[in-house]
Amino acid sequence: MKKLLIIFAVLFISLSAASCERADGEIGYTLLTPVVDLGETLDGGDFIMTSAFTDKKYTATVDGSADTKTAGRHTVSVTVRGEDGYERTHTCSYTVRSYVRDSVRLEAGTPITMDKFINKSMEGYARNTFSFVDDELTVASYSIGTHRVGIYVNDVIEYSSLIIEDTTPPSASPVTVHIDSANNKPRADDFVADIKDATSVKCEFKEDYDFNTNDDVAVVIVLTDESGNVTEIESRATCEVDTTPPIINGVHDITVVVGGTVSYKDGITVTDDSGEKINLSVDNSRVNLSVVGTYEVTYSATDSSGNNTVVHASVIVTEKSKVSEDEMMTLAKRIYKDYIETEEGMIPWDIARRIYDWTHDNIKYVNEKVDKNDPVGAAYDGMKDQKGDCFTYMAVSRVLLGLANIDCREIARDQREGEAAHYWLLVDIGDGWYHFDSCLHFSGMAWDSFMRTDAELKAYCEEHDIEYYYRFDVSKYPARATQSYYE
Repeated sequence: MKKLLIIFAVLFISLSAASCERADGEIGYTLLTPVVDLGETLDGGDFIMTSAFTDKKYTATVDGSADTKTAGRHTVSVTVRGEDGYERTHTCSYTVRSYVRDSVRLEAGTPITMDKFINKSMEGYARNTFSFVDDELTVASYSIGTHRVGIYVNDVIEYSSLIIEDTTPPSASPVTVHIDSANNKPRADDFVADIKDATSVKCEFKEDYDFNTNDDVAVVIVLTDESGNVTEIESRATCEVDTTPPIINGVHDITVVVGGTVSYKDGITVTDDSGEKINLSVDNSRVNLSVVGTYEVTYSATDSSGNNTVVHASVIVTEKSKVSEDEMMTLAKRIYKDYIETEEGMIPWDIARRIYDWTHDNIKYVNEKVDKNDPVGAAYDGMKDQKGDCFTYMAVSRVLLGLANIDCREIARDQREGEAAHYWLLVDIGDGWYHFDSCLHFSGMAWDSFMRTDAELKAYCEEHDIEYYYRFDVSKYPARATQSYYE
């Protein structure tokens, strides 16, 4: 310490710095500006140096005490006294050497180590010991912002401002995502991997992308860290999404006598191009089988890709028939035995043809009111009186086909305002569903409407300019075969 003071004294003398004079003009001493380490002591002698050109003796005392525990430049009052009674008080400066930097600026994620705080340019720093006042784990946990960090230099605490900032945008690697279901919509973070950043990162789609497709989709993922730094990552999705809804087959209007029961799923099937088994849901909550009326029943099916099909049908609850079903069936069985299956080994085509011919040829078309809510009565009257309208032909054919165990479905015209109703059947003898209409056609438009395709019905309607005649809601009925029996 004394050696340093002597060196500084010589420098100050050579620069004629801070010299003090006696009243008689004699130069007696020179004031010094000492530099000390943290915690060192200063006394009056550290602030003056007696001139080499005087034989006077001087002493100096510090008024109070000099603070050497705080780095920086300080002032203190120093009183100089001479042996001849001279006395004078000076305001002197001194510097407490700082080995710790005033502030440290670090990028987020950079390790916070002691060496970043030490001012290594200071002479003699290696002779000192340094340590954090707080636990090192606590210091290492500091987040973005400004923090006051205490550091022991030997046994004295110095403080530095630690500024942690984040100017580096996040980074990540793109990931190609395969999508095979509309239900499995991916998240933005599915398209990136190995996200690197000193802070937490939010992943978002740059746009609202449609993945419900069978094409590749280019996507841009926006990565944003806590400081607002942004990176855009280009990736893509390979999509093979099933967009085809299931097909519900066999849905038809149901007629039931009041108080009766209904098997809603009887004859109803569901198919899907995925090949998976699809559950059929039936909503019959609006149906009241105890009250005469027409009610809606809803069939729905959803595949694993979320494609949904909904089909509506009517449940027609009718009054009890004027004849019993047993009476009607007794008559039907007699006709079936005498006129339909009269030979052994008859194939379904022959039996269906016999039913068509008997109904077509033996029932006379009359424009009378037939109770459409009483198919049992309509079938009985048609077989007994052998007259009726299109509903009668349909009802009789349906009963006779049922005795042959040939599957059939009632089908009705999609009736518009001002148009008459029309009824016929869909029949499946093992080759798919075909149209079966044994009702007589208008004069001049006679046609054999036995086991016909949609295309053949359409051609007949176009030929006679009666587009409405076989118009029906295709969604309510099983898919029809396309191969004609007549080709």
